[in-house]
Amino acid sequence: MDIEKIKKSIQLRDRCVRVLSKNGHFRVSCVKNTKTAQTAQLNHSLDDVSAVILAKSLSGASLAASFLKGEERVVLDFDGTGPIKKVYAEALQIGEVRGFVDFKDSTSEITDFNTPLGEGVLRVSRILYNRAEPITGIVELHKGDIATDLAFYYNQSEQVPTAVILDSIVDDNGLILESGGLILQALPGHKDIEILEIFSVLSNLPRLTELLSDGLNPQQILKKILPFEFDLINSTQVDFFCRCSKDSFTSRILTLGLNNIIEMQNANQNELVCHYCNKHYYFDDNDFASIKEQLIAKNN
Repeated sequence: MDIEKIKKSIQLRDRCVRVLSKNGHFRVSCVKNTKTAQTAQLNHSLDDVSAVILAKSLSGASLAASFLKGEERVVLDFDGTGPIKKVYAEALQIGEVRGFVDFKDSTSEITDFNTPLGEGVLRVSRILYNRAEPITGIVELHKGDIATDLAFYYNQSEQVPTAVILDSIVDDNGLILESGGLILQALPGHKDIEILEIFSVLSNLPRLTELLSDGLNPQQILKKILPFEFDLINSTQVDFFCRCSKDSFTSRILTLGLNNIIEMQNANQNELVCHYCNKHYYFDDNDFASIKEQLIAKNN
C-alpha cells in the first residue's frame, strides 16, 4: 500500500475548513472545490463564463453552510436581468453541494465576465433544525459579482462585518482548472483596528487559485495567509451531490392525476430531468403501469 499516494489523494480532495481565531474575534472558512466545480460544469455543459459564475456560487454556498450544523443547509439564489438570469447554489454543512445556471434565452451572449447577472436580487435562505420555515434575507445585487454580493448581504442584512473571496479559473479549453473561496467574519468582541489590519492583509493576497495550484489545501492556505493563530473547528469533504432519484420523480408524477399521467405516456413524455444536477430519468411502459396502479389503489 502506497501511504504517500493515499495521503496526497486525500489532500487533493475538495474540502471546506472552518477555524476560529485564538482570541475568539474572527471565524474563517476556506474551501477548495475544484472537482465539485468541474463536475457541475460537465453536468450542465457550461461555457467558461457561466462555469466560473456557478463555481463561485457553489464556493459561497459551501462557505456559508460551514457555519451551520449537520444537515442544515444554505441556498444562494441570484436573480438578475442580464444574460444569466439565475444562479442557484445549495450546500449542506456536511459537504453536499449542488446548483445550476439559467440563461435569459438561448441566444444570450455573455460579454461581461464580471457582471453577467446585471441588476437583480440575492436571496439567502438558511434551512435550520427546529425551524418550520427557512430564514430568508434579500438584498439587491450590489455589483452582480458573486463574492461582492455575498459580502454585501452579510454586512447589510445580517450586520456582520464580512469579507468574501471567491476565485475560479479555466484552462485554454474553457474548463474549470482551479476553484476555491474564503469567508472571514468578525465576531462580538472584535476591535475595529483588527478588522482594518485583517482586511488590509486579505486585499493584498495572491489569488486563491494560485495557492491551490501550488498544491496547498484549505488549512495550509489559512496558515499561510491569516495574520493570527487559530483553532481548527471543522474539516469537511465537499462533493457535488444531488439527492434526486427516480423514486422522487415518481412521487411527483403521482401528484399529477391519472388523466395527466395517461397523456404523458401517450405523448412519449418519458424523460424527466433534475434541474439541480441535470441527471436524466427515463420511464418505460412498466413504470407508467406501476404508477397508474399505485394511483388507482390510492384513490380506491
